[in-house]
Amino acid sequence: MASSVESFEEVNNQIPVYLFAKTNSDGLSWEGFVESIQAFVNAVEWSQPWLLAVFSFHTLTFFLLIKFRSDSNSLAIVTFSLMILASLARQLNSIAHNHWQKFSHEDYFDENGFFISMVFSFPVLVNTMIGVVFILNEVVHMLRRVKIAQMRYKRANLTDK
Repeated sequence: MASSVESFEEVNNQIPVYLFAKTNSDGLSWEGFVESIQAFVNAVEWSQPWLLAVFSFHTLTFFLLIKFRSDSNSLAIVTFSLMILASLARQLNSIAHNHWQKFSHEDYFDENGFFISMVFSFPVLVNTMIGVVFILNEVVHMLRRVKIAQMRYKRANLTDK
């Protein structure tokens, strides 16, 4: 990157230092956390097509979850697919680290996996949690319908006698 902003590798190596070394009397400092996030955001060239595709993927999966929130089968498929993708993040990071020249201007994929965790895994896990909440909501509604049907059945049997 031809700018005055630090390279991603330099920032990525400093982030754990910012997060854990800048402490106050209560523990971690908010300022150190904000500085490290700002350095991370400034070090990445966000307009690269592959990053836009990753963000489009996250947006698409979010809207699919919203669309399928009352279709439990489709919702389960999307949610479990996201869980599988989250579990494959380490392998994706290794592949991306070995082939970054083919799609990126800089190697963001270090052995610690910080970049892929922030840009890929975290949004995937957020979408997964949203899917799980929708699935649990469907389960609660289904249990409610079953309980109401059970009570109607008992009431009908009591009035017949």
